[in-house]
Amino acid sequence: MTDDGHPHDLVGAYAIGACPPDEARSVAEHASRCPTCAAEIAELSQVVEWIGMTTAMAPAPELRSRMLSAALAARPADRPSVSPVSVAGHATPDAEPHVSQVDVGDGAEVRRLVEPYRVQVVELDRLLSGLSQSQWLLPTGPHRSVRDLMVHLRSNDEPIAATAGIDTSAGYDLPSTSDIRLGWRGQADAIVDVVAREGTGLLHRQVRLAGRAGFRSPVRQALIQRGFETWIHADDIRAALHLPSQTPSAQQITDIVNFAVRLLPAAMDVAGRAHPHKAIRLVLTGAGGGSRLVGLSAATPTPGTVVAELSLPAERFCRLLAGRLAASSTNTDVDGDSSAANDFLTVAATMGCD
Repeated sequence: MTDDGHPHDLVGAYAIGACPPDEARSVAEHASRCPTCAAEIAELSQVVEWIGMTTAMAPAPELRSRMLSAALAARPADRPSVSPVSVAGHATPDAEPHVSQVDVGDGAEVRRLVEPYRVQVVELDRLLSGLSQSQWLLPTGPHRSVRDLMVHLRSNDEPIAATAGIDTSAGYDLPSTSDIRLGWRGQADAIVDVVAREGTGLLHRQVRLAGRAGFRSPVRQALIQRGFETWIHADDIRAALHLPSQTPSAQQITDIVNFAVRLLPAAMDVAGRAHPHKAIRLVLTGAGGGSRLVGLSAATPTPGTVVAELSLPAERFCRLLAGRLAASSTNTDVDGDSSAANDFLTVAATMGCD
């Protein structure tokens, strides 16, 4: 420490991971209660990341397929054997990420539903693995910090974990950021493993969805929501780190849109913005797009008379659903009843899980 009580001579070494363990703990503890030093460490960490990105070389396009082929030749894929009883000690944060094989259970439907969630879990965990202690304290999306965001995400994953028979209480009150990451990742991996093993029998069970409305829906729909929220929160962290956003697969975008379209008529009723016997035609462009009729009230058995057509990119519609875009900033082309269209977009923007 210097005379003013700040570890100015250590923050540079801390940002690049060059401090001895005792000094690293001392700097991290100081930064947790000193916004000035936390901001300095965060800025230096971003410089380190920028240097890494500008000097790193992209791997050969065929490297992934060669690695997978070699791995499967050495050890063929096997059935997951993780016990659903507890998530404590499921993996260590610094170990190789646990990647469940999803080609088991009752076939293609299970694989299609689980795989997007698994991919987003692996990607978010990779992002978390590179965070410094100060970066865990950065404000992230609507949350005070990355740490708070991950506690929130694990809590939102809990209903589906409990429905799958996973002990959600194990290791919950863990103090360090590494433990928070471990608890979330262990629970997420256990969800993937149990759903893959039990197949469609589990997919039909009812579970409470995350979000203010608290709708109940089959596990198959909850899995889509979990992949959706995991992607959005990973992008929240990327935004806090000034990294580019990422777009999910076209299949995941399609699933997210279909998931929301099923819930929106009831959400219109709950929000007091229903338009009985009316519908909008939602035309989504780009990957995962397509045209859908959406009723403006669940009280109407059929979608009703089309009173407006809305056109926007499918990915932007997903970000609107997550509450990351305001209804007025989606650059939506509207043809028809602007009042009904505005009510629809306003309610759609409240469908997120925060």
